[in-house]
Amino acid sequence: MGRILNPPKNPANLDLVYTPRELAKDIIDHFPLSGLILDPCKGDGAFYDQYPNTCQKDWCEIELGIDFFDYHKNVDWIISNPPWSKMREFINHSMEIGTNIVFLTTINHFMTKARMRSIFANGYGFKEIYGVPQPKQNWPASGFQLGAIHIQKDYKDSCIFTGKFGQ
Repeated sequence: MGRILNPPKNPANLDLVYTPRELAKDIIDHFPLSGLILDPCKGDGAFYDQYPNTCQKDWCEIELGIDFFDYHKNVDWIISNPPWSKMREFINHSMEIGTNIVFLTTINHFMTKARMRSIFANGYGFKEIYGVPQPKQNWPASGFQLGAIHIQKDYKDSCIFTGKFGQ
């Protein structure tokens, strides 16, 4: 029997993985957040509730009737753990409204040719990949590195890798 290289696709209706609060806090503290911050997938508030009080903040949550894809206000930062089954749609809409975008996901979710073409074609660049350890509980194991991937409008310099990799 051959080894399965790709995990089975998680159907959209099951694509609900809550970020541990301590992991969300680590990511928030790592980035220099300022201005208006949007959490497009508030969920239980792991990110939103811990955004700096010095910033304005806003949120969307489809389960509460506020659909991110209906949000059109410009924001300085978008930082969250979006549904991975809709990563392409989330990246594309985020680039319409945000200057800095940070998504918690496996790195491979950003590294498809189509997504990279779209990111570069829209004038964004990869600023940082902040490696984070996979949470030990209630997190889907995939074998891919988890990270907070930061893309920024008009960013042209090299991407840096920081954080913890291989954990």
